[in-house]
Amino acid sequence: MTTVNNLHRTVQATLASKRVGTPVFVRYFVVSREDGNAVLARLARMTKSVREWFAQPITRLHALGALKDGNITLTLEFEQGATALLSWASGTPRGDGIDLMLIGNHGAMYHDFGTATLWDQAAAPATDEPDKEILGQIERALR
Repeated sequence: MTTVNNLHRTVQATLASKRVGTPVFVRYFVVSREDGNAVLARLARMTKSVREWFAQPITRLHALGALKDGNITLTLEFEQGATALLSWASGTPRGDGIDLMLIGNHGAMYHDFGTATLWDQAAAPATDEPDKEILGQIERALR
């Protein structure tokens, strides 16, 4: 089974190899059956990972959607101009439930749940504690 931590380590290793150059945009979409605090924690972990991939501080975070509606989208703007779109939707995931696109200034990398087979299991969520500061920013943005 794929784990979110394995995927994040793979992205970090690819970035360290400089094969895609400097990252300038990320689209990170997750479909899962999580609810409430688990969703917010997942979004905080996703945000923290993307911030580490860009190696830049976040200057602006916007949120759209609501847990009760079953979808949340975050837009992130970084200090040196990079941007990211992070989304979560409630539903039965296809494959591991993660669709990731990272565009660098010399290439791109993709992880597409659309290529998964229907019997693939959802990716095991990360188990580390979410960053409290990021979690707070997401909660404020959703209000």
